[in-house]
Amino acid sequence: MDGQTGHPEIHEQILSSLASGVLAVDAHGVILTANAAAARHLDVDPPLLAPGKRLNALAELSPPILRIMDELRSGQHVISRREVTVPGAGEHRVLGITASPLQGPEAFNGAIFLFIDLTELRRFQRTADLNKQLAQIGELTAGVVHELRNPLSVIAGMAELLLRKSEEGDPVHTKATTIYSETRQMERLVSQFLSFARPFALEQSVCAPAAVLERSIALVRPLAAEREVTVDTEHEDGLPEIHVDAEKMAQALSNILRNAIEACDSGSRVLARIHTRGGRVCFRVEDEGPGIFIAEGEDLFSAFFTKKEGGTGLGLSIVHRIVTAHEGQVTYGNNTGAGAWFEISLPADLPGA
Repeated sequence: MDGQTGHPEIHEQILSSLASGVLAVDAHGVILTANAAAARHLDVDPPLLAPGKRLNALAELSPPILRIMDELRSGQHVISRREVTVPGAGEHRVLGITASPLQGPEAFNGAIFLFIDLTELRRFQRTADLNKQLAQIGELTAGVVHELRNPLSVIAGMAELLLRKSEEGDPVHTKATTIYSETRQMERLVSQFLSFARPFALEQSVCAPAAVLERSIALVRPLAAEREVTVDTEHEDGLPEIHVDAEKMAQALSNILRNAIEACDSGSRVLARIHTRGGRVCFRVEDEGPGIFIAEGEDLFSAFFTKKEGGTGLGLSIVHRIVTAHEGQVTYGNNTGAGAWFEISLPADLPGA
């Protein structure tokens, strides 16, 4: 075995087996050797790292590597764990680079680079930091928002009293109507924010799917009447029961129904139907609005993401949170003709399951 350690094939096998990228260049930036992992980490075609190729052929990748070479040339010291951001086919990537001077007869003979991909690690760290910050902000803001409820209730109550004591056409009645409407909207937003910011525990029981849908429609019936949108329902006979928190699932469905109603013009129709598929119970909401169009990379269920003027971007985040807590799925798309659809799929509470 010892007699084989000097064989070039063994060295090549060791290099090709490494998960970290290895790249060696001479003093003029000519590549001496590179393994497959180096091409993968640098996101370049392997022929660009073939012996005899020059670093400047790597285009945008070469400047940071050449800068590290210049540091080695002047200092002749090992550079450890230098983070470099390099362009990739999609997002920019973060590489951790360790560089050492190549040993030889000259003052500077070249450099050996070791690459590791830190992109996922840094993404997780950023996400963890952001979640921590959002949790702190959410806790603080939830307390502030909760305190807004009392004055909002007082304002709404006073506006309602003025409405009762005034007649239509009276300027006081008109102003009171506006105040009452706006405070109710604020109360809804406050409730929506608190639903998102606070952790919740499910209080599940066996429910009939039609009863959950009926409760959700009751929550949006005033909005449908105001916007003159018809909400129709359909469901299969003999639907299996579901094991859910009925109030929270009704809230999730009402959020979807609210979006559907608000997307429709006066005189339009929203259809809410229940069906089964693959042992699951599906709630599907279809509207006659303009459809859903978002850019690549945008997430409709991300907190605070909204395309709706005046929207909070929390409604669908709450839907997603409630549905996933029930081990369900929520999907969406556009109808063949016009409008969009959303579907919540939940496990059925089958007999003997």
